[in-house]
Amino acid sequence: MTDTPYPHLFSPLNIGHRTLPNRLCLPATVTNFAEKNLITERWSNFLVERARGGTAMVVSEIIAVDPEAVAQATTVIGFDGRNDDGFRNTNELIEAAGGAMIAQLWHPGRQQLWHPTKAPAGVSDGPDPYSWTVAHVMDDSEINNLIDNFIAVAKRLDVCGLAGIELHGAHGYLINQFLSPWSNLRNDDWGVDLAGRTRFVRQLTAGIRAACRPGFIIGLKMPGTESVEGGIDPLEAARITSLLATDGIIDYFAYGQGNFSLSLENHVPDMYFQPGHFLEIHKQMRIAAGGIPVMALGRIGTPEDAEKALADQCSDLIGMSRAHISDAAFGNKAKSGSAESIRPCVFDNSSWGEIHQGKPLAEFHNPMLGQRGEADWLPEPTKVSKKIAIIGAGPAGLEAAWVAAARGHHVELYSASKHVGGALRLEASLPGRGDMTKILDHQLYQIERYGVRLHLDQSIDVTDLIALSVDTIILATGAHPRPPEDFILVDGPLLSGRNYLKGVGRSTIGRYRKAVLIDQDQTAATYGLADQLAADFDELLIVTTRPNFAQSVNYCSSIGVYRRLYGAGVTLIPAVKPVRMAAGTMTLENVYSGQSSTIDSVDAVIYVTPRRVVDGFEPMTIAKVSDKILRIGDCRSPRNLMAAIHDGHHAAMLV
Repeated sequence: MTDTPYPHLFSPLNIGHRTLPNRLCLPATVTNFAEKNLITERWSNFLVERARGGTAMVVSEIIAVDPEAVAQATTVIGFDGRNDDGFRNTNELIEAAGGAMIAQLWHPGRQQLWHPTKAPAGVSDGPDPYSWTVAHVMDDSEINNLIDNFIAVAKRLDVCGLAGIELHGAHGYLINQFLSPWSNLRNDDWGVDLAGRTRFVRQLTAGIRAACRPGFIIGLKMPGTESVEGGIDPLEAARITSLLATDGIIDYFAYGQGNFSLSLENHVPDMYFQPGHFLEIHKQMRIAAGGIPVMALGRIGTPEDAEKALADQCSDLIGMSRAHISDAAFGNKAKSGSAESIRPCVFDNSSWGEIHQGKPLAEFHNPMLGQRGEADWLPEPTKVSKKIAIIGAGPAGLEAAWVAAARGHHVELYSASKHVGGALRLEASLPGRGDMTKILDHQLYQIERYGVRLHLDQSIDVTDLIALSVDTIILATGAHPRPPEDFILVDGPLLSGRNYLKGVGRSTIGRYRKAVLIDQDQTAATYGLADQLAADFDELLIVTTRPNFAQSVNYCSSIGVYRRLYGAGVTLIPAVKPVRMAAGTMTLENVYSGQSSTIDSVDAVIYVTPRRVVDGFEPMTIAKVSDKILRIGDCRSPRNLMAAIHDGHHAAMLV
């Protein structure tokens, strides 16, 4: 054990013939940083910076092994030599930082979701549960050719100097399709029973072992549970693990959860799951592996969580994707006793939502993600120190304050409230969303660290604004919801979601039997509010003008949104516009047909709508100090949390 607050986490581990200095691993994390299927500097930076930040093993995102199964232009290919230099250079930098680079080899099988003309190649003719795609069923020759493709890519990466490869056999992709009795419906030697279903991966691993140098690491990521009836459950996963372990070829096992059915929610368990939600499954797999190292995955976000998982013998390696997205220096900070400075991960899955839409990976409170030097980044010192006043202490104002102060500016931060955080603090009061306060706690830690003067419960009026003796004024005063457009309220309580949570106007609600939530926002916070309303009222109905709900929630977390709402008996009414409220009756109009309907006995109407910029100052007042003013966050344009924090960061780097 080492001299550290986390002795298990920072103890060495043998993976095959390689000794890792600690138990931290960056599991495969899609970034969409590649371009035209080629490695870019940012793709490389993302991996290298996590190795520089103290992570012992970094696993690349998916590497395509088959020209007929390339997801999109941001998928790195490994089946020809165009990326050889990129692999070599990335590996050399990771090795120089003390890390081991593992490449994840991947084939989607029947989940050929992206290319309009390529025919997906699969194990059976069962439709993919996400896209309903039906694959071409491979014959013996095609299967063997695909095994050869995998082996050839592994050999190429071996020649490029990488420490090893990981086979992606989880989340419903090709290898998972072979392993699972739910998806493998074959009646030949590639299916039927455990021996048949594991034949593909056993031939594949044996072929890679024979083709590559001694000591080349071979890992397998597979399901700990698919959470579908008839699929791989923990008992079946243990049987597969035990059988594969007897071959003595696989150097480590990693376990994911879920597949592309509705169980995909388990793939990236969000803040509504418990920390280390699946560790008991991983503990069973560790026993089944018989001494071969096991990696735990899924909502492990702090050094304390990781240390406990290891101490409880749930795993040998800790895979942390979203925590490493938040902070590349997670390992170094934890090891040095500076865990309080780790930028926290709150598992809201916003970063996963970005890549699922095909956009580059982004994280709301890590604007330096994927940049060179990210692991030890500090704001560049200013050449001229300025006096800066920031009006508004929500996440945008807090970010601007600490970054500007860290650069050497004198910063005064004013909050009209007794607490910092603005609307984000309200969101954190909602059921299941309390972890959002960690963002504010980190920003408070930073403003204290860099000497920002914080003025709570101090409004800035027109006279104050003009009288401020500063070089720059940053307005971060946010935005407020606007009443629903063209909605006629004759009588009855009509409250914004924010006012409801603050208690403003709640005295007008005479009884708590039936509420209607007007949803013109579709974000995770709105459905947190819905959870609260479902608990407060006997009956809740949610109406939206859109044809669906949760359109601004990442797909995995939206599954949880629907599960909670339907589980609470909430009625969802899409494609309607609220028209009128009178005598407890709300009139709705279908936005497509114009047909009217009503909801009777409504006790309260709550709304979440597009917001309106508010700063409390007249334009003529602003004009008098316009040369000093910057607007950030919702005060500039009402958007989301990522935009607010990034606005604050970039403004502070400009002044």
